[in-house]
Amino acid sequence: MRRDLTDGNITKTIIKTSLPLMAAFLLQSTFNIIDAFFVAQISTEALAAVSISFPVIFLIISIGTGIGVGATSVVARLIGAKKYKMADNAAEHALLSAFVLGILLTITGILITPTLFDLIGATGSMKALALDYINTLLFFSVFMLCAMVGNSILRGEGDMKTPMKVMGFSTILNIILDPIMIFVLALGVQGAALATVIARAAGITYLIYHFYSGKSQIKLSPKDFTFKTTYIKKILSVGIPASLSNISMSIGMFLLTIIVGFFGTNAIAAFGIGFRLDSLAILPGMGISIAVISIVGQSIGAGKTKRAKEVALKAGIMSSGFMTAIGLIFYIFAPQIISVFDSNPEVIKHGTSFLRIMPISYLFIGATMCISSAFLGSGKAILALIVNVLRIVAFSVPLSYLLSQTYGIPGVWWGMVIGSLLGFLISLLLFFFSRWEKTTQKGG
Repeated sequence: MRRDLTDGNITKTIIKTSLPLMAAFLLQSTFNIIDAFFVAQISTEALAAVSISFPVIFLIISIGTGIGVGATSVVARLIGAKKYKMADNAAEHALLSAFVLGILLTITGILITPTLFDLIGATGSMKALALDYINTLLFFSVFMLCAMVGNSILRGEGDMKTPMKVMGFSTILNIILDPIMIFVLALGVQGAALATVIARAAGITYLIYHFYSGKSQIKLSPKDFTFKTTYIKKILSVGIPASLSNISMSIGMFLLTIIVGFFGTNAIAAFGIGFRLDSLAILPGMGISIAVISIVGQSIGAGKTKRAKEVALKAGIMSSGFMTAIGLIFYIFAPQIISVFDSNPEVIKHGTSFLRIMPISYLFIGATMCISSAFLGSGKAILALIVNVLRIVAFSVPLSYLLSQTYGIPGVWWGMVIGSLLGFLISLLLFFFSRWEKTTQKGG
């Protein structure tokens, strides 16, 4: 049921709201790591094939997250302003947008991925494996997008526990299906993709049941649905910049993968392992930052701008602290952690350097994520877009390339760290010099 996020102790509200999200993302990150472990048992080439698919997968997630963030922001602000019927209508339009975009993404993705893999430098059997994996995910991407947006709608009303249950259920099912599909049915990397598809389909089925069971604040009623461009515009005014922000990260990942690819298959495999472990470290920041969208959104809708800004700052400090603690563990046990996934000495070497350099960026990334989420929750999504485009595309990629020319693979990681620092400084400037008061006028 709906939870009022506009009152009470700010620190306690952040913790209570973000803990279910952290638990859900922990399960998801655990799956990503276990998935890498199972795929690595096939071969290093199979792991590299799945790794070069990351930019495309990240693109799918970026679009789903963008529409989801738009839904969370609009629903939260409408609920904060006590416009509950409008919140229902906004949720219905968000799900419709996810469905249509899912179909378009399937068609476009299947057509362009071969060319993308050519650009990365994938050839022969590695390209074939990558296409088997990504095309399976693309064909059923509508499940992923609708599930992400459905969870985001619930977060907008203040319900963090149901999305946790949905993500937890999907993740556990995915972990169970992975070895069955990959080894028992001998489907290889395509089996890993099918396991993900089935788990996502199960998740959206549970969400549909939840919405129609009367347990949610948001009430979906297709028979009463009337299409109105107003809701689409409100969602997309946040969703498009949020999607572009995430897509910029996808483009950055694609370009970074190309740079890493210059150093061979072992380097790509190490980058794939490091990226999955990196997602585990970012997990507390993700949980807290997504909670910030809901808390700030409801606070802005209720006209409590001062509270919204205080939430962003306190959440940023908490997020960076949690992430840095995980980064310290990575630094100390880097070789042992990488060797669990791949015993190849070159993979261990490159992966160890990743885990001993990248954690420095956690000091800045956590705070940057929370400030960007505050922009999204307040409806100022363009500011979040500026921060992420500068951090990833304008700073990290060029620096990674330049430093790799002198320092090799470690130079790539250092470029990403310096880019994160510069992005953090930009986010602080925008945060302190932007005005949020205008977003309180209409609540939506």
